[in-house]
Amino acid sequence: MNKKKLFTFALLLFLFAFISFNLNNAKAEAATLRILAADALPKPIMEIGKIFKEEHPGVIIYYNFLGAGVLKGDIEEGAPADMFLSANGKFQRQLEKKGFLNSYKVFAYDYLAAATPISNPAHVTASNLIQKLMDKNVSLTTSSPHSDPAGDYTWAMFRKINKKYPGAFRIITGHADHLLDAALVMPILASGNTDLGILYTSQLLELKKTGAKINIIKIKPKYNTRAKFTVSILNQSKHKILDKEFEQLLFSHRGKKILKHWGFTPVQ
Repeated sequence: MNKKKLFTFALLLFLFAFISFNLNNAKAEAATLRILAADALPKPIMEIGKIFKEEHPGVIIYYNFLGAGVLKGDIEEGAPADMFLSANGKFQRQLEKKGFLNSYKVFAYDYLAAATPISNPAHVTASNLIQKLMDKNVSLTTSSPHSDPAGDYTWAMFRKINKKYPGAFRIITGHADHLLDAALVMPILASGNTDLGILYTSQLLELKKTGAKINIIKIKPKYNTRAKFTVSILNQSKHKILDKEFEQLLFSHRGKKILKHWGFTPVQ
């Protein structure tokens, strides 16, 4: 084989290897979904994700569950992500205005509830809940507004209480221990290190299902706020067909059944 033919053969081998390498990388990349989701959603979304992976062999799903406000900031700072599932529409609208997404859909609802350790040392009941919220001797733990929608909904509830009991908002928020997101409240409540916690009903039901000894106390509808859980496909995603198929599973009968099992009210 002369030098010219040898050179041509080597070049063809190089091109073949280069193309194969890039095709394999593209294939691997196409099979990877990155889902950023509110911290109230791990159980149902990972269960839905398990079904999705069974129906899409080779697909890898990376999850990041945090307060939706924190995740919104991550998206704005360029974090790689394909889908964003929030606990409100506000963050989705803000991202839409900035060009990170084109639309979003509500897929489920939830409401706030109060809870105490099973021992209930502060003797909190549905009938005395507001008085206990305003009692500085009763330790209260919530998530933070602005960084987590659960905190926003909780603060909205305190404002509604304030209309009935002027000054209540200042008193309650003044002694509440508000953490970065609702997921951080769950172990504190489960371990009995707070007298009273405010979380989504779904999170409290999850705690009970996993063995936590707590009392769940309903909040009167006139003070409560309905949380809207939303889903969007981000414009930066390179896997929009897979994103859409995951979204369809979320809205399917199977997806709704899973959401309901974990305490959410699916959109009909």
